[in-house]
Amino acid sequence: MLPESPFYQNSLQTLQQSPLCKGLNRKLLEDMMQLFTRRCWGKGTRLSEQQSKSYFHIILHGRLKLTRMHPETGRAITLWLIGPGDGYDIISLLDGEEHDIMPVVLDEVETLTTRADIARKWITDHPEFNRCFLPYIGEQMRRLEDLSTNLALHDTITRLARLILQYVDLKKNSPPTNKYPVHLINDFSHETLACMVGSVRTVINRHLQQLKKDGIVDFHRGHLTVKNLEQLALQAGQFLHRKQLDKK
Repeated sequence: MLPESPFYQNSLQTLQQSPLCKGLNRKLLEDMMQLFTRRCWGKGTRLSEQQSKSYFHIILHGRLKLTRMHPETGRAITLWLIGPGDGYDIISLLDGEEHDIMPVVLDEVETLTTRADIARKWITDHPEFNRCFLPYIGEQMRRLEDLSTNLALHDTITRLARLILQYVDLKKNSPPTNKYPVHLINDFSHETLACMVGSVRTVINRHLQQLKKDGIVDFHRGHLTVKNLEQLALQAGQFLHRKQLDKK
């Protein structure tokens, strides 16, 4: 993308805030921008294996759900949910192999896109990029570790509470109710939430109703908020102060 593009400044700003690039100097980001072109993907689009293996995308706007599905039963599990500033596909970028995953566009998505081989060469030529890239990979691995641990060790309502707590925005609450907003997953259907915790829609609906009855969460018209953060953390089996430290 060239500086003359009407999308250049907004795209550069997203890169500056991205966990992949945060802290890199502006000149390096401007050089990086020249490798990418802007792409748009409509809601409901499924990216092809070719798009996953041969290209690297940085999301500018929208959300992408990365899911594995059983070929016979149709049951699905969402492994990652990524949004603005995230990169896709990190795994194929690292090993150059096809990735058995189903990427689904949840909103209209805008990306910065380049060929995977160009991205690999750029990373090799700019080792300073690894100061951001390696911690980002570590974070994605931790999320997958948390998912596998939750599926193996915790019941469904605990997994649901942990999911909600993961996406609570602790820096914002809404006086006088002091409700905390939930980002990225706040408008998800119960079926979509179920796919993120390895359950089914009816079970998630029952647990959300219980959390609402207990005054922990509130949801209406496809909008989820947290009313009692301490109780949500208790249900999740986590110490709230650790969650707050992670957000600083």
